[in-house]
Amino acid sequence: MKIAVINFEKPDGMARTIIDGLCAMAKEGSVDFRLSSKFLYDLPLEDAVLSRGDFIAFARSADRIFLIGNDKYGYDTTLAEEIDRFGKTVCVDGSEVGKNRRYDFTIQKGIIDGTYDGQGTVDRELLSKCHRYFRREKPYSDGIIALPFGIESRYMQSYKEGTPKDIDFVCIFGQDEYPLLRRFVREALETYCKDNGFTCATERTKTPEEFYKLLARAKVGVSVGGGGFDTMRFWEILGNNCLMLTETIDIYPRDSKRLKYERIIEFQNLFDFDAELKKMGAFLRSGYADLDLKPEYERIVGDHSTKARVEEILRASA
Repeated sequence: MKIAVINFEKPDGMARTIIDGLCAMAKEGSVDFRLSSKFLYDLPLEDAVLSRGDFIAFARSADRIFLIGNDKYGYDTTLAEEIDRFGKTVCVDGSEVGKNRRYDFTIQKGIIDGTYDGQGTVDRELLSKCHRYFRREKPYSDGIIALPFGIESRYMQSYKEGTPKDIDFVCIFGQDEYPLLRRFVREALETYCKDNGFTCATERTKTPEEFYKLLARAKVGVSVGGGGFDTMRFWEILGNNCLMLTETIDIYPRDSKRLKYERIIEFQNLFDFDAELKKMGAFLRSGYADLDLKPEYERIVGDHSTKARVEEILRASA
C-alpha cells in the first residue's frame, strides 16, 4: 500500500505516533510511505522525504493520503489542494485546547457546535472535504473518529522482559502548572513514600532516555493529563509494563472498552488519588510479587502500538 503523508517539520506528538507506526509497517514490507517535508524526529526518514514535485506525483498514485496537522502548526492545505484527491485524504488532527481550558465547558460546547474558533478547534472545512477526519482530543462532533497517541517504539527502548522493577513509583511531568492536579499529586506521592518506606522518582530527567530508564524499572507510573485529556505520559507508562494510577480517562468515547485493563486504576481528584495510592501501596507489599504482567502487557502493546494506530486509520478509511 502506498501512503503519502503531508506533514510539518516540527516534532509534534500526533505526527510522531503516525510516522513511527508507518516506519514499523514499512519495515515489515506492508506499506510504502513518503513525506512531504523533513520531520524532526530520530527515525531513518531521509529516503522518505521527497521534493515537492516528486511528492505530488507519488501522492496522485497513492492509496491513501494522510494530512497531519493541528491548530498550532496548521495544515498544508495548499499542497493537499494541488494534489486534489480529497476522496483519498484523511485528516489527522492532533490539536488540544491547552492549559486548563479542557475543563471549560463553554469551550467544549463551542467545539461541538462549531462556534468556537480558538486553540483546539475542529477544522470544519477539512472535516467536510476529507474522506475521514481523525482527532486526538475530545470533544468529538459528528463525523469525527477518536485517534489518541499510541505507544511509540522509543518509549520501550530501555524495557526488556525481566527488567528488574526496583522503583516503586515514577511520577514525572514536563510541566505541572496545567493542571495543578499534576503538582499536587506529585507532592502527595512524595509525602506518602517518605512516610511509608516506598521509593519514588519525581525529579525531572535531563533527557527522555533517562526518563525511559526510570520507567522501565518502575512498578507503578502516575499519569495526569496536561493541555489535553490525552497525554504521552499515559502511553509511556503502559509501554514500560507498569501498573498505572491515572486521572479519570477521558480519551475514547464514554462507552468504549478500549482502555479497560486490570493494571489501570483511575482517580477523579486528589482525595481519590490519596485513597487509591494507599491501596496500591498495600498491594505492592502483599500481592505484586505474584503478579504476572506479561499477558496483559502483550495485549496492550498489540492494541495500542503506533502500528495499531495506523492500521485503525486504514480500516476506518477503507
